[in-house]
Amino acid sequence: MKRMLLWSWIIEEIKDSGLAQENEADECWSNELYSLRFEVSKYTGRIHLYSCILGKDSRPQPLYENFQPEELESLASNDSKETDFKFLKQNPVSRHALLSFIKEWNALRPIERRKLCGKTLQLTLHVELCYLNESTNHRIGGLLKGGSKRRCTPLGEISHPLPSNAILKKVHLSSSYGQKEKQYTQGWTLMDEPLCKLCQMPCKGSDAKTPRYFEDLFCDLICCEEYRIRTSSRSLRQELFQIEHGVCTICRLDCHQLVRTIKPLSLERRREYIEEAAPNVASQKKLLDKLANNPCEGGNAWHADHIVPVYRGGGECKLENMRTLCVACHSKVTAAQRAERCSTRISAVTELQGPFHILGQGHSRMREDLVDELLVKVPGSAYSGGLSADPESEELKKSSNEEG
Repeated sequence: MKRMLLWSWIIEEIKDSGLAQENEADECWSNELYSLRFEVSKYTGRIHLYSCILGKDSRPQPLYENFQPEELESLASNDSKETDFKFLKQNPVSRHALLSFIKEWNALRPIERRKLCGKTLQLTLHVELCYLNESTNHRIGGLLKGGSKRRCTPLGEISHPLPSNAILKKVHLSSSYGQKEKQYTQGWTLMDEPLCKLCQMPCKGSDAKTPRYFEDLFCDLICCEEYRIRTSSRSLRQELFQIEHGVCTICRLDCHQLVRTIKPLSLERRREYIEEAAPNVASQKKLLDKLANNPCEGGNAWHADHIVPVYRGGGECKLENMRTLCVACHSKVTAAQRAERCSTRISAVTELQGPFHILGQGHSRMREDLVDELLVKVPGSAYSGGLSADPESEELKKSSNEEG
């Protein structure tokens, strides 16, 4: 009996120690996940590691370790715990944090990665995106607050209201030598201080008072970029190309490379190559003819498409609400949206007709009742007989027929 009690006590101790080890491992993993920081270089794409321990470090401290994204991806595909990285051998718990980071990083859109490059990041990355409050006009996702059904913002509405101590002045760019002089309007305070064309905050640049370039009319490049994108569809398209490089986000067709390849070819060879490399485009004769006859990217190979459509409030947006679509995928998306809008209109009309139909029926009954009240039923009258089946008139008709 004592031996059995001893064994049960030993088993309980083993279980408790196992749970304690698991809890300790979980706590260690949690601390590592919380303290590890990542920075992706804008220039090389390498992932640099930092550490920031709560209550100890006032700012992230470099660990002097960096990896290529491909190295971490190969680490994810390798199920074994063995690794050639010295850092991971010394800090095996960091493996989970690194794998979590590369998984989240690969799941981001190119525009989101560009925003996070060069910043010290902490998991999870979607929380980091929420912290980036770059615009007072737009929500996360690049949508204008309150939504908009206009594609671009009129020039007269895009700027913030001019302060009471400022006036509008005409400004000429001093760098346009030998070219047609460009003139813009810009807010200036009564103290002769230039204001940003978008947010109306003071411009502090060295060329702010004697602007040489269009960018000098803004307080920073963020405002300049937002102004360009919201007032010009062409600028929006150019910025999108710099990020996604003309690759369709649905079918992954490299439209830019496709155009570069078919441009020097003959018309017949162009058609053959498009049928080979882009069967979705070739399957629609109109799109095939347009691209083969005029191999250019602007609308013939790919489109800058709104993720949230303009008719749903996605207009006047930033790049976060834009995506690259090849002409074939854009055609399918547009057709689906057209069908959705048509269905919505039909549903709305049906819902509106319901109450009016009921009202119409009620009005018809009232009219019939009114007619019945006004009519004078005369026995044997053909007029009253045509409108009402009067029993007395029916009897008179029968008797007259019998007499005849």
